[in-house]
Amino acid sequence: MSHPLTQSDLIFPMQSLSTSTTLNSLRRSALSISNRLSSITRDSVFVQSVAEVFDLPLVANERCGGWYMPPENKVESVYFKSTDGHTNEWSFNTRRLNLQVLDVIEKFGGCVIVDSTRRGKSMPDALLKTVPIWCCVMNRALFAESGSHDLHTPPQAVSASEHAQIEERIDRFVREFLDICKPNIPSLRQKLQKPLRPIWVTQGSTLPEATPDFPEFHPIVLCTASGRVQGAEVSAGGYIQGAADDHEAWSHGLIPKIFWSNKDRLLSTNEEELPELIADLLNKEQGPDSVPALIKPTINLHVSSSQKLDISPYDIIISCTPEALHTTNPEYVKSKKYLHLPLQTGKIGSRDLRGQILRLPSFMESLDLTDSKILVCCPTGKDISVGVALAILCLYANDDGKIKSHATGKHVDKTFIKQRLSWMTTTSPTLNPSRETLKSINAFLMPDPNSRSSAEIPTGPLASRLTLINSNPTSSAPQSHSTPMSHTLFSNLENSNQPWSFTRTLASKLPTHPSGTVTGTATFTPYTFPATAPKSITEAGPALLYSEEGEFVTDTNLRFIARRKYIYILCTPEAEAEADDPYIKIHFFESDAGTEGQGGLFVEMSALALSSDGDAVWKAQNRDTHLCGGDLYAASWKFGDGMVGDVGRVDKKAVEGILGGPGKGEMWWEVRYDVTGPKKDYLSLTRYWRG
Repeated sequence: MSHPLTQSDLIFPMQSLSTSTTLNSLRRSALSISNRLSSITRDSVFVQSVAEVFDLPLVANERCGGWYMPPENKVESVYFKSTDGHTNEWSFNTRRLNLQVLDVIEKFGGCVIVDSTRRGKSMPDALLKTVPIWCCVMNRALFAESGSHDLHTPPQAVSASEHAQIEERIDRFVREFLDICKPNIPSLRQKLQKPLRPIWVTQGSTLPEATPDFPEFHPIVLCTASGRVQGAEVSAGGYIQGAADDHEAWSHGLIPKIFWSNKDRLLSTNEEELPELIADLLNKEQGPDSVPALIKPTINLHVSSSQKLDISPYDIIISCTPEALHTTNPEYVKSKKYLHLPLQTGKIGSRDLRGQILRLPSFMESLDLTDSKILVCCPTGKDISVGVALAILCLYANDDGKIKSHATGKHVDKTFIKQRLSWMTTTSPTLNPSRETLKSINAFLMPDPNSRSSAEIPTGPLASRLTLINSNPTSSAPQSHSTPMSHTLFSNLENSNQPWSFTRTLASKLPTHPSGTVTGTATFTPYTFPATAPKSITEAGPALLYSEEGEFVTDTNLRFIARRKYIYILCTPEAEAEADDPYIKIHFFESDAGTEGQGGLFVEMSALALSSDGDAVWKAQNRDTHLCGGDLYAASWKFGDGMVGDVGRVDKKAVEGILGGPGKGEMWWEVRYDVTGPKKDYLSLTRYWRG
């Protein structure tokens, strides 16, 4: 006869978890992809009702606002930053003029600008203060003859003291707008019949029953899409305030266009299956052909993405790409002048631009620009290519936008650079280079005279070291620049519109650790260290946050959700004195008691070496074995040749193929851990791929 069960016979695996771990698990469950997409859909109904009752078009404050409306309902995008409205940081951003709003107002009489904010606030600072500041600056600049035009902020959210402090700065903002940006006031004034006035609407507002009339001003309706949640997310029944915010962290690469095209299918899919479905939708999505943007007031300088690019209309092409552009047309090889600046995307490319941009002057001054159309491109068309075009505008364009092949000799300072940059942001608000790119361009245009000895300064504009470049893309001469393979690898880990898929096999020799298979997806996103992190970490080099989620199926058919995070850091010789060459190291990512950040060192990758098997596979070992809790970790990696690339090569093959770059190899990689010790004895093999 069996004994009755007692409490000691029961096993509660969750007892081993801390309260904070349990709460974090509940919070992650509440912030699921399914809940986010459902919340966005619910909020979009409110947004559409606001547009209908005011009879005004929808304008998305990117990047969050674009999620709350189908693409066909969005007439324009704007870029008003919340940081420009933060307390004591109030600013009028001369880099983001958002003058395209005036075109919408001219056509429709007003607009509804949509944004949202996460739990804890009723409205985002972009709508509370940044847009009102912009409206007041526009009013005082364009309607100077009709009064002072007061600043308008919502009194229930902005105190009288803060309002007064902001208003004290408005006249200075107006002067900066007029002096730095030098706008065409008569042209802008023709777009508006009366001043602008912000109006705030939230889900707690009472909407008018009939469309209101505003005879004295153009209404700028500032719509906060999300409802306000009191308490934690788990108490809101699955609703997430500001669900679209920080979408890189949860969307698995999903973008608004694909979401709205497949909304019903996504909303009806189980949470566990959503990452795979999103990856499938991304694979099937055909990106649009590049549409070069003409930088006004020039008549011949264009900026574009290098993806699906038609180069036929252009006489002069500058590509800021990892590999040289290709063409199948032999006539282009003879007729088009071409400069390749071998640069990666992201921060690595922006930093390397500081050296590559020195090749621009000799190239420009060798050209005949008569009736020539110039194209500058990079993979995104929004960052490095914009920086190079900015350098061209500063050095070779006169005040009317006419570009010459010799430097104009104008004095270049930060104000002048901002003026030229405003030409680009006025053309399109997306043409806004990153801080790292601007730092490289500023260093080129305004070199530090103390950084070189006088003997090293060559003659020529800006006292830059001019390197002869080969403007003929058929030349087989090697480029003078060579990007280390570790830089290329690090960039390729991140750069994609879709996550990595992976399969992991675990084979354990100990019964205390199960064997089985993990399948899931992983992402690499840029990571910023907290202010409390030591300088030895923050200054080591650029960092990526690795995040994975998958299902672990044991050999006994038990199933678990597996999640893990690491921080990948690209260490450079400049940052670490003991490093002879760049290398990648991996740290644990700690998340405990509400705090998150970089943990201890896990493994460091040695230099890459080509496999001796002749199979175009690159291999690496860990620099040292890693001891963790008495167990020894040995790591090894394999990479398809596409992960390492052939950076900086320009040869005949580079112009006889198709547009896009030579040597497009396989994009996959593997990592293997052999773990031995008193507590663990297993082998882990993970293979990653895209597509």
